[in-house]
Formats: sequence, C-alpha cells, structure tokens
Amino acid sequence: METNNNNNKVRTLRWIILVLILLFITSIIIMILTMRQRTETFAQNLVMKGELTQLMQDHEVIRQENIRFQAELTEKDSIILASSAEIQRLIAQQTDYRRIRRQLDLLRNITQDYVRRIDSLIVVNEELALENREIRQVLSVERARYRELTQVRERLDEQVAIAASTLVAYNLRAYALRVRGANETITDRAARADRINIEFTLGENRIVEAGSRTIYIRIARPDNVIILAGLGDAYSFILDEEQLQFTIRKEIIYDNTAQDIRTSWSQRDPSLPAMAGMYTVTVFMDGQEIGQTFFELR
Repeated sequence: METNNNNNKVRTLRWIILVLILLFITSIIIMILTMRQRTETFAQNLVMKGELTQLMQDHEVIRQENIRFQAELTEKDSIILASSAEIQRLIAQQTDYRRIRRQLDLLRNITQDYVRRIDSLIVVNEELALENREIRQVLSVERARYRELTQVRERLDEQVAIAASTLVAYNLRAYALRVRGANETITDRAARADRINIEFTLGENRIVEAGSRTIYIRIARPDNVIILAGLGDAYSFILDEEQLQFTIRKEIIYDNTAQDIRTSWSQRDPSLPAMAGMYTVTVFMDGQEIGQTFFELR
C-alpha cells in the first residue's frame, strides 16, 4: 500500500517537472519570438525611416531647384510635410509595419505627383516664355511700324504745313515785246525783243501773314547766264543759304487774297540784240521758288 502511494507521488512529481519544463521551454520560445519580432520591427522601422529620410531629402532638393514655383506648390508642400510628420510618429510608436508602409507608399505617390506638377509648370512656363518672346517680337515690329508711321505722318504734316504756308504763282506767263514809242508788239524774234514781260497770279492763302512782300525774278538766257538787274550784293537775295542774283525785284502788299502781278525787264542797250533760244523765268518769294515758265526767241 505504501509502495503504491510512493509511486503515485513519483508520477505526480514527474508530471509537475514535465509541465515546468514545458512552461520554461514555452517561455523561452515566446521570449525568442518576441525578441525576433522586436528586432524585425526595429529593422523594418529603420529601413522605413531611411526611406522617409531619402524621400524628404529628394523632395527638398526638387523644391529648392524649383523655388520659382513655390506659390503654386505651397499646398502640396504642406501635405508632404504633414504626411512625413505622421510617418515619423508611427515609427516612433513602433506601429504595425503594414500601416507605416501604406503611409510611406502614399507619401511616395504624393512626392511623385509633386514632381509631375513641377514638370507641368515647367512646360507651361516654357510655353508662356515662347508666347512672350513672340509677343515681344510682334510688339517690336509694331513699335517699329508705329515709329515709321509716326515719321511718315510727321513728314506729311511738315509737308502740309509747308504747303499751307507757301504762296504759289500760277498762270505764269513770260513773253518778249517789240517797243516802238507807245506801240508794243509781242514778238518771238530775238533781234526785235526790247522788253520781257512777266505776268502771273499770286495765289490765295489764308494761313500766311499778310503784309509787304518782295518778289524776285530770275531770267536765264539760253546759255544759262542770268540776266542781272545790276552788280553787287544789293542785287542779290538768299535762298537755302546761297546768295543768288536776280533780274527783277518787285515789292507788293499781300492781303491773303489772289493777286495779279505784272512786271517787266527792258533791254539796257537796244543796239545789242537778244540771244536766240529758250529762256527760263523763275519766280521766288519768302525764300522759296513759287513758279517757273519758259519762252523762246528765234
């Protein structure tokens, strides 16, 4: 009987020892698994932290290289920074690897979209720059055209002003006369020409100032020699800074209305016949040529 009790005690002790051994082994296994999991989690977190650091460094480089687009990318910058802070918090709390990985992949997608946005802005910027260059070229052409048109208009205005301020001699006529006492006969014979008559109408002009005027007339012989009224500066006038001698000088009073003018030049020595050929008669007033005509003697 006692022997049976001892055997029971031994079996009970063996079971207790076995259970204790199993519990110890289980504890060791659990501890090993826990340590392995922590190690893996630490390693995974370290990898993801490295990925996060690289992502943010790459993002900062891209952002600095495209700082001119800062205003357009401010919102995305804020989203990226907030996402990075959230991932750092999850890593610090050693949150589930898959959750952190999802957040990291989401951040990577956001940064890739950020790059695409920059590429789009660069393309738009280049297109705008091209359009600006084209617009500047068009503006340059238009400015040049405007300057040219302005110059043309100024020249036209100047010509109109000159035309408006210029008196004109029209119906200009010159002819030779044979004079015998009180009788005067028009002639085209050089041997009979005693006097040259010049007639014209001084045109109406309401713009120029009324008052006294001096008319100068130059008669050029067929050999282009000017028939002179006399010698010396007293018988000359200035035209375009050049001193010209004249054949006839006539003083008038101009009242801005059309005015008929008649004057003449007489041969000083009737015994000297006039030269045969074409004569040129040019009329000047106010420092300008206002008319010209011709006549011929045979």
